[in-house]
Amino acid sequence: MKLKIIISTCFLVLSLNALAFNVTGDSFKSKFDITSITVEQDQSTINATSAAAGQYGKVYLSYTLKSNDTARNQGTFEGHGRGISPDGDLAAGILKGVWTRDGKIISIKSLDDVTDGINYMQGEIDLISGEINIEVFKVN
Repeated sequence: MKLKIIISTCFLVLSLNALAFNVTGDSFKSKFDITSITVEQDQSTINATSAAAGQYGKVYLSYTLKSNDTARNQGTFEGHGRGISPDGDLAAGILKGVWTRDGKIISIKSLDDVTDGINYMQGEIDLISGEINIEVFKVN
């Protein structure tokens, strides 16, 4: 009987690890500074800039976060990004994703349609420090 419980527990733990979502591959990390936040009844727009964001150079972005009607600490967002490389190449992106809030931290995940292809992005917005830290992965 004890052996069956041990085997069942091991199987359950291994099954949960197999279902975990883990992102790997080429990526870059970037820090953005929030430049403004516009607050409305059921959404907020966050504008930010980064001096250097991977191949995109200086990047400006905006996220419009909309709350879920039944869970105010989560929802969806849409946004736009523009990057200008040191060589003067312009990149533009449409950003769509989901967010959750835990205290002062908003966690964000999105699939972004950018001039040079599709990117997956994950990161955190710190509402107190005014910083956004993200990691961007190229989707093949």
